Amino acid sequence: MVFIFYLQKNIQVMKQFQYLLFICQVLLFLLPLTGTAQVSEEGAVKKTIELFFEGFHQKDPQILTQTTDSLFTLNSVGNRGGKVVTTQTSGNAFVKAVLSRADSPTWNEKLLSFNIKIDGPLAHAWVGYEFWLGDTFSHCGVNSIHLMKQDNAWKIINITDSRRRADCR
Repeated sequence: MVFIFYLQKNIQVMKQFQYLLFICQVLLFLLPLTGTAQVSEEGAVKKTIELFFEGFHQKDPQILTQTTDSLFTLNSVGNRGGKVVTTQTSGNAFVKAVLSRADSPTWNEKLLSFNIKIDGPLAHAWVGYEFWLGDTFSHCGVNSIHLMKQDNAWKIINITDSRRRADCR
């Protein structure tokens, strides 16, 4: 009788242990999936930025408009004569400038690093770069890029860049 009671109690404990083990396995399986969505969204943001710069290098208006919002703006922060100044260019003016530039020397903006943050439909990318005219180094800086997710696609809202010639490497 005592043996049967002991056996029944052990069976209950064993079932509870199996249930607990099952829950732990499910949690361990799901845990890596929590960061996967963020990582894939970061990849989509990076891909949009890289595609934009491909369009920039290729002078392709379709890629440039495909990767930007209709209200896209480009801002630059720089130093002129010892004074910090900003300039703003509309998306249309930017595309016209890209399309009308001479084929030589080629413009090459080398993207060096990405730091991407996302909150729902808003993303920000801090992208280090070097700018080259043909084989000649021109300047370096950072592109501060804001994007929004629209119709399941990331669109660039704004790029604000810094430009400097010193302390680039």
